[in-house]
Amino acid sequence: MTLTRKIRAALPPMAIMAMTIGAALAADYPGRPIKIVVPYAAGGTIDSMARLLSPKFQAELGQPVLIDNRPGAGTMIGADAVARSEPDGHTLFMGTNSAFTISPHIMDKLPYDPLRSFAAIGTMATLPNLIVVKPDAPYQTLADVVDAARRGEKISYASFGKGSTAHLSGEAIRVAAAIDIAEIPYKSGPQCVQAVLAGQVSMGFDTTFGSVQRVKQGQLRALAITSATRSPDLPHVPTVREAGYPGAELVAWVGLFVPAATPAPIQDRLAATLRRALDEPQVKAQFAKMSVVVRFVDGESTMQTLRQEYLDIGKLVQTAKIRAH
Repeated sequence: MTLTRKIRAALPPMAIMAMTIGAALAADYPGRPIKIVVPYAAGGTIDSMARLLSPKFQAELGQPVLIDNRPGAGTMIGADAVARSEPDGHTLFMGTNSAFTISPHIMDKLPYDPLRSFAAIGTMATLPNLIVVKPDAPYQTLADVVDAARRGEKISYASFGKGSTAHLSGEAIRVAAAIDIAEIPYKSGPQCVQAVLAGQVSMGFDTTFGSVQRVKQGQLRALAITSATRSPDLPHVPTVREAGYPGAELVAWVGLFVPAATPAPIQDRLAATLRRALDEPQVKAQFAKMSVVVRFVDGESTMQTLRQEYLDIGKLVQTAKIRAH
């Protein structure tokens, strides 16, 4: 008896039936156009990433791949639409940690289970934030800002919305340093930058995509980056951990997800497609232009990271008393 037959013999009938049905679905997959739900408006970084990948998926899978933008409610609208869709691999979710590890802790009602409603195909990239000030600001380091707050100066920071990675990083610094700094929420990174340049806030957050070039050109000064390692584009800028605030180390990561009940063979095919697309030099170059760090992480490892981050952010939200409203 072969190993496969031994395994099948040890399985209960329902499990064997599920495997058989899953294999049959995978053999015919995909049978119609595929939809990638993006929980952000068209034109943003995540949307641009989806549109770069869609033709690669279309060529690999032999079906049209459409982008469906469903922004709103801290990305919950898009996530819920996918969670409720048929688990057949034809509706994918281009999700970030907002849907899985942030919104569940700060929103009052979540229409899906962030840890059980989805299966991860894989992580594709990370998007760190920069902490920036005006080039003529008196602050050379993050420690300078903290010291100013401790001296009684009124310090504020611009974030791109309640519950954003920028907001959480800012609050982690506030709590760890035991200082009084005010969060001023805006709708986007570019608005944060304008607030910084106009002197409306002491410092602000923006994505590397939005501000690397501004820092290089001297239009902004970067005090720290929220990733675990320094940016190759700005090697002189320390990480928040190096600056003394490891709790503020938080990046937006982007992954591809499907409903949890999607058959394993379909998940495997999608994972192989995603990995091959990300390996293409052209795709890497296009992502690099957006200051997006491409790094494929398999589905199982993605879910492990998601679960740990869910716990970590839950503790931060409770300690800092963060709510969406």
